[in-house]
Amino acid sequence: MRSAFVCAALVAAIGVCAPATAALQLITFSGTAGVSPSGTPIAALQQFVGASVVGAFVVDTAAAGLQLTGPVGGQGESAFLSGAVLGGQVDLFGTNGPVTLLRTGNDFGNIFTINNGGVFGNPNNRLDQMGYTTGARVLSGQFLKPYEIAGNVPPDLFIGSLFFGRTLQGPLADPPAMITDVTTRDFAGVLTGPLGTPLFMNIVFRQGDPLINGTLIGLPLQAVGVGNLQLNIINIGGAVPEPSSWAMLIIGFGLVGATLRRRRGLVAA
Repeated sequence: MRSAFVCAALVAAIGVCAPATAALQLITFSGTAGVSPSGTPIAALQQFVGASVVGAFVVDTAAAGLQLTGPVGGQGESAFLSGAVLGGQVDLFGTNGPVTLLRTGNDFGNIFTINNGGVFGNPNNRLDQMGYTTGARVLSGQFLKPYEIAGNVPPDLFIGSLFFGRTLQGPLADPPAMITDVTTRDFAGVLTGPLGTPLFMNIVFRQGDPLINGTLIGLPLQAVGVGNLQLNIINIGGAVPEPSSWAMLIIGFGLVGATLRRRRGLVAA
């Protein structure tokens, strides 16, 4: 019921859907956050333990550039679909209020594909994987953040990296074959296919100023994982949603969050 409400709010926010042949797809999801242990824990993230999460990405793999990127872990093949992700937002409804992660122009929009990659530490296994991946970087004295953060968190908190997708490991003698061709552009098909682990999202937060030492390394980091993900994929029109449409998405997310928080309050009462 909760996921149905999430999807309905997001569909209403984006507008009328296009026929199934449309290249652009709106991928929406909802799930539950967990905060991973860390040697450098970040206090501001503890509010997300058990938090409701909703999000959306606009994807156009047909328009993306393809770059073959060689073996992974000494075997197999991999590729980038650069520019495949055109827009994105994730909302986490923590105990201190909603926190919004909004994708910026500093994100390459890469979808990364691995077929028969090597598994580090286990040479007898192979890895298939496909997912949207992005990360912060320091370039020529500039700090480039892939996501802006709005909400009740410290101003020096930022997204170090984000991964959203599926993966599958298996023995070399019995290939899992979730991905048979790294040039595939069927991101939605892999996310909803019969093979692979459950869909997951991992968001690594960092805190501090990387420009002080010119690198991200050494700054405190802690991951927020999103599990129990419910997925909905909608074919949309031939144009990327404009800022006004994303504003409507934010309103839809806010309504979802308010409803979830109200339900938690009623249960607690």
